Amino acid sequence: MKQLFQSMMGLPRWVQLWLPILFGTNMASLAFLDQQVGRYTALAFAIVCMFNMPMMFIQRGMTRLLAIPHFAWLPLVAYLYVQLWGSQPLPAGPVRTYALLVFTFNSISLAFDLVDAAKWLGGRREVLGLDRA
Repeated sequence: MKQLFQSMMGLPRWVQLWLPILFGTNMASLAFLDQQVGRYTALAFAIVCMFNMPMMFIQRGMTRLLAIPHFAWLPLVAYLYVQLWGSQPLPAGPVRTYALLVFTFNSISLAFDLVDAAKWLGGRREVLGLDRA
């Protein structure tokens, strides 16, 4: 547990700020469970957490392997794109705003994840942040 905490605290400051924003945005899906956007976001978030939470403990820290489960967001991002800009887009309001936030933040995350997954597959499997802790 100590090494996991050291790994998190050793990450660059911008990553330490980014992670709660990404987590919080997806976790806010619980406030929208009465809408498909909320249900689909909660499902994708649960899938990511189901894999990443145990992996962080098993690996005793943050590694680039954690990027791979985020690819469960690809269908969600595609769905949200259609909901936002398709032939029958969501009307203005809180659900549309939330869908736009999830689409934006998860798309940004997927761009980072693509790079990290490629690095992990290429052999870069160190526990991140420990060299700075």
